[in-house]
Amino acid sequence: MKFKFYFVTLLAMFSGVFSETFSQNYNGVFPEFFLGRQPSARAEAMGRGLSAVTGDPLSYYYNPAGMASLKGLNVNASFAGPFYLLDEASYNFIGASYKIEKYGTIGFSRDYFTFGDEVRITDEFGNPTGETYTPHGQNFRLNLSSEVIKDLYVGANLNLLQPRYTRGELTVGNETGSGNNDVFYFDLGAIKSFNIESKKLDHKFNIGTSLMNATFAEYSFSDADQGDPLPVVFRIGAAYNLSVDDKNISKKLKSYNVVANIEYEDLFNSKYYSGFHGGLEFTFLEIVALRAGYYTQDLNDQRTSENKNKLSEFTYGFGLNIPVRQLTDSKTPLEVKFDYINLKQPSFTNEFDEWDNFHVYTITLNWIF
Repeated sequence: MKFKFYFVTLLAMFSGVFSETFSQNYNGVFPEFFLGRQPSARAEAMGRGLSAVTGDPLSYYYNPAGMASLKGLNVNASFAGPFYLLDEASYNFIGASYKIEKYGTIGFSRDYFTFGDEVRITDEFGNPTGETYTPHGQNFRLNLSSEVIKDLYVGANLNLLQPRYTRGELTVGNETGSGNNDVFYFDLGAIKSFNIESKKLDHKFNIGTSLMNATFAEYSFSDADQGDPLPVVFRIGAAYNLSVDDKNISKKLKSYNVVANIEYEDLFNSKYYSGFHGGLEFTFLEIVALRAGYYTQDLNDQRTSENKNKLSEFTYGFGLNIPVRQLTDSKTPLEVKFDYINLKQPSFTNEFDEWDNFHVYTITLNWIF
């Protein structure tokens, strides 16, 4: 019964999506939330893809179904910056999830972006009022995910996007509005796992797909104007996970773990921004993880040779894990993870390629009851 309910729900929502026309193209609204920095340093290091990987507390951004296999209480935070010429600009991500046994996982997260600099408010004559504000935007997300049948995971995100880049009324053309209207939208995802176990080896193969902004939501500058579509991001990918448990190396920790993933990403309402993502992760004794990846992304060059029409970037990073639970034989069921990347910011122009590096820090705490 549980499986039928989820299946019918997903089928109905996807049917609604594909009944939409694709005449409304994405024109670059809020790229910082959909195409900018990502909340997971691990994913950034592995080619910016995680749609087929289960058990990652930040998978809500890539595939909401990936949250279903989490255990216990997870709390995570990520920090990223700078953003090209905006040295003070930064991203802050924070989230938490809890596994309700026999039902699924419920999670809540917030993505926050700020330009960093304060703006002084003036009156209609251009005189400073003494007030200031910091332009920012934030996205609140409620995640619900579950293993509906053995090794089949489904999930959904309910999002509330709140742009807060302006103060007061603005006039653009014939339209007047605050520019701070909220937007609701849904994300959907599913992952199927195939497990092959042996005495020392544990193989897992996943196939995953997700549709972010499955409701084709739009942002309106004012209540009366024509809305600008948010991007509709489709992802489909596969992941392979190999764990080696050799007790001659360690009696309490798994010897090696290898994760490989590949993913195709496409924007349903744009002929740009599609691309391939791939990555590899090697973990030794559940403590040190080394990562590398590669991705491509089609760009809108605005029909000028000065701009690039495609990005092709290598990525890399590392992670550290403190496996307290394993080392204490579950007496203290805690794991602490730290992931980090420091990469050159990709350039969208052929004229300049000397941007400062950007970094992403991710901290995760997992308490398994």
